[in-house]
Amino acid sequence: MKTYLYGASVQGIQGFIFETNKLQEIVGASEIVKKLEERFLDFSNYEKGDERILLNAAGNIKALFEDKENCKNLVKYFSKDIEQSAYGITISQAVIEIKGKIPTEEEFQRLDKNLKIQRNKPSIPLDMSLNIMALNPATAKPITNKEKKGKDEIVRDKASQQKIEAFSENEKFKELKDLSNGKNKIAVIHADGNGLGKLVPKLKDKLSKFSIALDKATIKAFNDAKTDGMKIREVILGGDDLTVICDANEALEFTQRYLKNFEENTKKIEELKGLTEKLTACAGISYTNEKYPFHYAVSLAESLCGQAKNHSNRESSCLMFHNIQSSNYQTWSKFVEDELTITNDKCSIRCDFGPYYLEKENEPKISDFLNSVGAYRCEGSPKTRLRTWLSELGKSHNYAENLLKRINTMTEQSNEWNCEIMDKNLLNLHKELSNENLIIEKDGIQKTPIYDILQLLSVTEKR
Repeated sequence: MKTYLYGASVQGIQGFIFETNKLQEIVGASEIVKKLEERFLDFSNYEKGDERILLNAAGNIKALFEDKENCKNLVKYFSKDIEQSAYGITISQAVIEIKGKIPTEEEFQRLDKNLKIQRNKPSIPLDMSLNIMALNPATAKPITNKEKKGKDEIVRDKASQQKIEAFSENEKFKELKDLSNGKNKIAVIHADGNGLGKLVPKLKDKLSKFSIALDKATIKAFNDAKTDGMKIREVILGGDDLTVICDANEALEFTQRYLKNFEENTKKIEELKGLTEKLTACAGISYTNEKYPFHYAVSLAESLCGQAKNHSNRESSCLMFHNIQSSNYQTWSKFVEDELTITNDKCSIRCDFGPYYLEKENEPKISDFLNSVGAYRCEGSPKTRLRTWLSELGKSHNYAENLLKRINTMTEQSNEWNCEIMDKNLLNLHKELSNENLIIEKDGIQKTPIYDILQLLSVTEKR
């Protein structure tokens, strides 16, 4: 009997979820996406936990079929159902015949190649508009629903209506402002596991059990990282993916706990024994105002996660963050060029000191960075003067050096702030840092951590 390896990849999930700044639509879209796994079960005629389902999480599906007709019907009707129930999402599918009962590494690669080919084929959106159609101002898509609310008329496109219908009135948070801190700041966190692409083909017949165990490990890592009363809402949670919105005050500490929990939980996955000790993950955090275009904040969080992955070579858990201040977002590299590079008469200094690692020798650690932030938050710290120092650094290197000496002298004389403890905190962050030396060579570039410290202080409140 022939065996077929089926693969599906859902595209447009991020765009579908984060199309607007309305939390009810974001949450509703998240609930629709969660149901993709159940819909696959319905169309495949498989039960949850069936070992023929190799992967079914975060929009990625791989399954084995011996019934050719069942597989053909899945391919024929599954994508139609998904795209009609979630306008804006598209799905690519591919099927290959395999030689044995268990796919080989080469067969997985062949399936992935076919999926990439399908993804590159353009698809016609179901909510495509013509010039004569009235458009929803929030999404620029055709209006399909109008609703009176007092004197106002609320208009929605098809996708927005689907999201609102999926939103539960029992949800604790209904607007983004419900998640923000006293400075109207929220954080978008995106985390992703490292090295799964290379690991999956090696799991062979263990893949089905592994994917279930990984899903549980990720959900547990999230739940255990939350604190009582924390303002947080998961948007994507499954497989090795996490995307959440939360109070800016708690974002960095939450992410630190999540990464640690993820490592600890994956150590216990039986199917990984003999392949790797544990899985690691990287994360990106974008801090933003609650009214900032949300899809930009999500895109930045993903870019920051990607930068962290590249720096760690996808081997260690680490994170990067950025506070969005400009009204126009293009790319992370553009942020680095426009906002995070100080060029003066002597040299260029970069202000993106991260990534910050969970635990890696000779790299700045999240815990040490948090200690430094806490110290600068204390009464009598020179944080205001250091903002002036950063500003002067872009004008004259020598003047900035002399200014830093005066700042340290004034701070020591005031006796309001423990300079000795801060020196130790900076030394822990990097062996060359001190109150007198805030610019060091890191990653082959002149860098300073002061910008990161001041930015985190500016978006969070003292607790």
